[in-house]
Amino acid sequence: MGAPNHSSRKHAMLSASKADRWINCTPSARLEEKVEETGKPSKYAEEGTLAHEMAECYLRARFRITPVDVTSAELRKLKKNGLYTEDMDEPVMAYCQYVTDQYTEALRKTKDALVLLEERLDFSAWVEQGFGTGDACIIADGVMEIIDLKFGTGVPVFAENNAQLMLYALGALSKFEMVYDVNMVKLTIVQPRQDRISSWEITPEDLYKWGEEVVKPKAALAYSGEGELQVGPWCRWCKVKALCRKMADHNLDLAKHEFKEPELLTTEELAQIFEQAPMLQDWVNAVSEHLLSKAISGEKVPGYKVVEGRSMRKWTDENAVQEVLTACDYTPDQFQVVKLAGIPAIEKLLKKDFDSLVGDLVIKAPGKPTLVPESDKRPAMGIEQAKLDFSNN
Repeated sequence: MGAPNHSSRKHAMLSASKADRWINCTPSARLEEKVEETGKPSKYAEEGTLAHEMAECYLRARFRITPVDVTSAELRKLKKNGLYTEDMDEPVMAYCQYVTDQYTEALRKTKDALVLLEERLDFSAWVEQGFGTGDACIIADGVMEIIDLKFGTGVPVFAENNAQLMLYALGALSKFEMVYDVNMVKLTIVQPRQDRISSWEITPEDLYKWGEEVVKPKAALAYSGEGELQVGPWCRWCKVKALCRKMADHNLDLAKHEFKEPELLTTEELAQIFEQAPMLQDWVNAVSEHLLSKAISGEKVPGYKVVEGRSMRKWTDENAVQEVLTACDYTPDQFQVVKLAGIPAIEKLLKKDFDSLVGDLVIKAPGKPTLVPESDKRPAMGIEQAKLDFSNN
């Protein structure tokens, strides 16, 4: 067995990972087929793939699915990847520990509890040619848990009504319900680099009802490329958003907004604009990237040309530069900068001793006032404090 290679996997057209999109915007799946992939996956996507491969190795060794010497060799190979850093180890192990704890608890209740790692799950009873790969699935009498690792640091992802995990659960439940007496399905998303674990439970009956009443009709429309285009949060990772006329109309409606007199906008009108800003900015960026790829490939973009962007100068050989400066009688204190490592690096160095040794030397300044939706979980700042902090920034 070679090192896990998740990047080479086949993906269904109506994949679980894109389910939120094709359920809400049924034509999107077929439209994405018409768009050629531009460039390779992002660094963040490749880093996430590497983290999943590492986690699989650790768990296969921990659960004695694969001999330790084999997984050790696989891990050494994975850690030669240019994207690997030691900072990945702790969050990967945090995910592995969660899976281990849940499986240990399942074994306590059900002696023949089953753990599946990177298992292909078939949900084609509801979605034409539907399948996906679950990161971890723990099946026992009572509770079946679907666990998903999200390695990103940006967007929080929640388990409640998560279409991707619900499809995985349909696949796993339909396969094992005759073997185990499952009366509750637990969906869990682990985001270790955000120190976040989100779990949600649904009964098998409600899960099957969702599959029949929501997924099956939407999947039929999506497979045939029918239905209405719909704009929403699911557009974020859509490959056709730069070309999508519905998205363009939605965003350009903002420019056509018929604001009433007086000519200066009210706070309420400005709030309407601000609410749409993230999606608008995301769409403009997608259009920009798409046009750049067209121009680079040789297609004429009316009114635009490709030029060389700004770049920073850098040394080709730092050691050689230091040798030259030393030979010219300059001293190291004149051309070298010694700086204390950042707090995260010192935390990693001191581990549990951090607070006792230097904890009282750390201060966290109040963050700059930021406008967020009322649904944000952070407490609102006092007006006077917000005024003071804003004037100081």
